[in-house]
Amino acid sequence: MTPVFAISSLAGRNVIPPGVHGNATWSPRMTARGGEHLGCSSFKTFKGGHGASVHKSPPRRAHRPVIPCAILTVQEPSTGVEFPLVQKFWLGEEMRCIGAGVRTKKVAFLGIKVYAVAVYAEAEKAARELGIRARGGFFESDDDYCSALLDGGFHKALQIHLVRNVEGTQFVEALAEALTPRMRLSGEMEKLETFSSFFQGQQLSKGSVITLLYRTDATLDVALSSPERPADLAAARASLCIKSASLCRALFETFLGESSVVPEARAVWAAGARQLLASDEVRRDTRRGGSG
Repeated sequence: MTPVFAISSLAGRNVIPPGVHGNATWSPRMTARGGEHLGCSSFKTFKGGHGASVHKSPPRRAHRPVIPCAILTVQEPSTGVEFPLVQKFWLGEEMRCIGAGVRTKKVAFLGIKVYAVAVYAEAEKAARELGIRARGGFFESDDDYCSALLDGGFHKALQIHLVRNVEGTQFVEALAEALTPRMRLSGEMEKLETFSSFFQGQQLSKGSVITLLYRTDATLDVALSSPERPADLAAARASLCIKSASLCRALFETFLGESSVVPEARAVWAAGARQLLASDEVRRDTRRGGSG
């Protein structure tokens, strides 16, 4: 399943960062984000569909104010939620969105959408590690790619975007149902209680974003933002930090593992991992060509 991409644009023009290509689906929308850090003057503009003409964006003069710029996003199709393709969190390098899925809850005979969830990983480090595993013959199925993301020695994150109003207690109890057996085995139930207590009494309104960052030192960082007070994640600080390899792995295994709470998303994340692997192969081929 190919991830769906969307691009925010200005004046009806789609703006695509250099090096982004493939079978992406582009949907123009306005954005209020500033784009200075994205290097807008080097972007290429595409008009229409395939075979369209390509133009260099005119250079921005120093005295002009910074104007909104295109933000490339990954869209979860069933909810329409868009996640930035590249995002800088408060720790580590820029992370790339591997793909997104939707969490549904069965009520009677209906599947109610609760949230969209995206997986992020440090792109360069993840690509290199995937390349090493591929050359060792590790990959045979989607399970192998999801396991590589889960076990990889790089920072990774889950970003959860609520698409309905949910009480914090309801949200964490649904997760705790999957986490409890794993945490009992590790003998660290107090870590799960610390995690659960953070959400107790919270009112998670539609549009709230929960970021769960799995650090390489086996620390889980938790950040929460509301639609009324969106967070700049690059400058944000975690609201909660829990040092526990067991909790980090159990939480991410709940999404990426074989018994995932978002089973259909695993194919999307495996496809995203394959794209990262392809980028590592291109990098290696380029270096070999340059050395010749």
